[in-house]
Amino acid sequence: MPETILKAESLKKEFGGVLAVYNVSFDVARGEIFAIIGPNGAGKTTLFNLITGVYALDDGTLFFDGKSLEHTAPYERAARGLARTFQNLQLFTNMTVLENVLVGRHTKSRAGLVGAALRLPAMRREERLVHEQAMLCLEKVGLARRANQLVGYLSFGQQRLVEIARAMATEPKLLLLDEPGAGLQRKDIDNLDNLIRQLRESGMTVVLVEHNMELVMGIADRVMVLDYGIKIADGTPLQVQQDERVIAAYLGAEVFTAVPAGANDVEAK
Repeated sequence: MPETILKAESLKKEFGGVLAVYNVSFDVARGEIFAIIGPNGAGKTTLFNLITGVYALDDGTLFFDGKSLEHTAPYERAARGLARTFQNLQLFTNMTVLENVLVGRHTKSRAGLVGAALRLPAMRREERLVHEQAMLCLEKVGLARRANQLVGYLSFGQQRLVEIARAMATEPKLLLLDEPGAGLQRKDIDNLDNLIRQLRESGMTVVLVEHNMELVMGIADRVMVLDYGIKIADGTPLQVQQDERVIAAYLGAEVFTAVPAGANDVEAK
């Protein structure tokens, strides 16, 4: 049986008494491509923020790579191998493509302040290695030739790839992709599909939130569906597509799951 890398048990998050995530449990196997889908306001990004420590849990437990994430800050989770991208791009537009990716390497830096200030040989060797690794990440996303260009001059789709490359530069065990296909053209979607498959083949586990159903159903090993912060389905792409509750949620019909009072008011995506 595949080893579990991420385990969530009975997660709950409220904002001002409004339920954004309610009693959500799931697990992700190492090396799996796991997709989280649902209508707008379903709680998908809130769930990502709970996993990465941006939001504190109101209730429930999270385990990553066999260890609890309780009382673990976002930077500590990143150092342990959790990386993410954002639905709204979080890039430094006045920096080059390469410099943006180099930012992702800071969690792996071993050099101290003294070594950096004195430019010791070990520091110079590490700088060369970090540069090589950042360029390798850019090669994987097809942007190595744009390394020295200001990131603000890239297309929207290319900027998304830079953000993925920056997350890859942290050498994550688990990569969380929040709407990686949003705003991309068909060619960019195909490239993204290939990239995610390559990441999985390299041993990385990928969890993505995505609205592009063609991408999700073609690439995911398993799909979890949220609606009003509640898990209504979890299974293979085929199982999820045939689930009555999922069809009802996407068509706007009544969902066949008890929804806690106040959950319908959430704007949690």
